[in-house]
Amino acid sequence: MKRVQLSAARWLSAAQAHGALAAALDFPEYYGKNLDALHDCLTDLNDTQLVIEDCAAAARQIENWGGFLSVFFDSAAENPRLQIRLLPGNGDYGD
Repeated sequence: MKRVQLSAARWLSAAQAHGALAAALDFPEYYGKNLDALHDCLTDLNDTQLVIEDCAAAARQIENWGGFLSVFFDSAAENPRLQIRLLPGNGDYGD
């Protein structure tokens, strides 16, 4: 199983989150960078474990973080070849 580990601590916008996810998960060039497209791409993945650390920071920084969470949960439920772990982080995001 392929393991992809990302930190959401520096995602300051939904656009940055989409960009990081697309790059790390090798989404196709035509990826629409919206929640529907994210769901489509996540449900197409094979044998992938996605670990996103520092979700507490993303919750503070990204206006629609709840939408991302819904997509993560729905995609993992729909795709048995996808595991998603969301970790809150330690809250220390200083430079």
